[in-house]
Formats: sequence, structure tokens, C-alpha cells
Amino acid sequence: MNHTRNSFVALVFFALVACASKPVEEHYYSLVLAADQAGTTVKDDNAGAHLIVGPVHLPAYLNNRGLGIAVGANQIRTANHHFWAEPLDEAISKVLVLDISRLLDNVVVERDTGRWTAAGDCRLRLEFDRFHATDESSVVSSGRYWVASSEASIGREFHIANSLSADGYGHAVETLRQSLGTLAAKIAATVESDPLCLGTE
Repeated sequence: MNHTRNSFVALVFFALVACASKPVEEHYYSLVLAADQAGTTVKDDNAGAHLIVGPVHLPAYLNNRGLGIAVGANQIRTANHHFWAEPLDEAISKVLVLDISRLLDNVVVERDTGRWTAAGDCRLRLEFDRFHATDESSVVSSGRYWVASSEASIGREFHIANSLSADGYGHAVETLRQSLGTLAAKIAATVESDPLCLGTE
């Protein structure tokens, strides 16, 4: 009996050692790669209308490598082995540039790189409160944005929720990427409401 018990303990011990020595696989996710870049065209940089996208502000809990998931009303858990492939604020701005550029034919849309810009350029500033999955099989993107020209500033709140139809972080990232497409459409409509941003005044 003792021999059997000792053999079992030894098997458990070696199994634990094997598991501990096995490297944990890490997974990286890209919003930019998830963005369909087909059909993207280079516009004439001398066009009268320019929109500069950025900065994108994120709360501290989103401004890290691990993907987040909301649990309950007020708890956020960060994945240990599932990471964003690049800083999330940069990825969001890149995707919004692609999507807004497709929606506004006569506007050159660029990321804010800190360079000098002309006085007539319009700027898009964003502040996110949420950009994550939830334990209720959904993803949520919310916050506010401002489109500012030299003459005026327009601010809007946004809240976009999408249901998840499959399990896994990969599907959640794809759905978050879709929410940015919805946000881009809202922003494009705001830009179109300001003639100064379209270079028509």
C-alpha cells in the first residue's frame, strides 16, 4: 500500500515538474493587422482639407500590454499571456486614420506625429473610458472625442457595445476593431458637419 502511494506521489511530483518547466505560450494581438487595408489610397497631400488624428488618451488600466476584461460592475482583470502587439493608443489612432480616410474622400487624414501642422488643419482628440471585453459576452468602447478647427470645436460622447458570438481573445479583438469602424463613422459625420474641416470656407 505504501509502495503504491509513494509511486502515485512520485508521478504527481514529476507531472508538476514537467508542467512547471513547460514554457507558457504568449499570444499577441494587433488591431492594425485586423484592419482591412484593401482599397486604401494615397491622397494628394496638397488638398485643402487635413484632419490630424491624435492624441488618443487611455485610462491607466488600458495603457498596458495585457488585454483587459471587465468582471462584474467594477473589476478589471488583465490577461497574463495575451498582449497587445503595440501600444494600444497608437494602434487605435492608426485604425481610425484608415477608416476615416475611406469615409472622407476629400480630406487627407494623418496621425499626430508631433510635427508642425498648418493653422488650417483640423484636429481630432479622443479620450477613452472603456475599450475591452466583458464577462457578459460583449465588448464595450466608450468615451468622448473633439473635432477642432481654428474657429470652433465640436465634442461628442460615444458608447458602442457589440455582442461576442464566439469565445477567445482573438474574436474579442476582432469585435473591438469593428467598434472602431463604428466610431470612425460617427467622427466622419462630425467632420462633415464642420465646413472648415472640409476646406470649403
